[in-house]
Amino acid sequence: MWRTLPDDKAAARRVVRAQRRARREAQPPSDRAADAERLAEALLSRVNAPATVAAYVSLATEPPTEALLEALAADGHRVVVPVLLPDQDLDWRPLEDEGARLGVTAVGSADLVIVPALAIARDGLRLGQGGGSYDRALTRRRPDARVIACVYDDELAERVPADPHDQPVDAVVTPGHGVIELTGS
Repeated sequence: MWRTLPDDKAAARRVVRAQRRARREAQPPSDRAADAERLAEALLSRVNAPATVAAYVSLATEPPTEALLEALAADGHRVVVPVLLPDQDLDWRPLEDEGARLGVTAVGSADLVIVPALAIARDGLRLGQGGGSYDRALTRRRPDARVIACVYDDELAERVPADPHDQPVDAVVTPGHGVIELTGS
């Protein structure tokens, strides 16, 4: 289950991005929908009611969050989603209001933060896209807020290349393995 990635961040990102492109080209829409349901089921079991959840809106190449976001909203949870700013920082908005802005500190109101990643290591470090957006945002979370990263099953790594500013996560969720608590967080 846990694999080895190159020690160089740029090389590790290239490896995982190539895998994601290949997966996206080969994956039927029904598989993506099934992944979305499995991720939502696993994550919903970790949300205490009522809760504020900060979660990403998935791109086509990321583990899908559509079903999760819908279920959280339907269950009455407050859901905030990121808005990328020109400086690569993250503002936040309510899920239901694309025009509203809550500010960069809004992640601090979340009980649970769900983040994307290209890969996750056993120690909780995540390999992101390279802009540092989530690393900056995670410094503003509450100390008791849980952070869970979403990746595909083949994106679990023994270790990922890291910098001092990289923020660890508490757990990882994959479509095939559900939620896995991590050792370094």
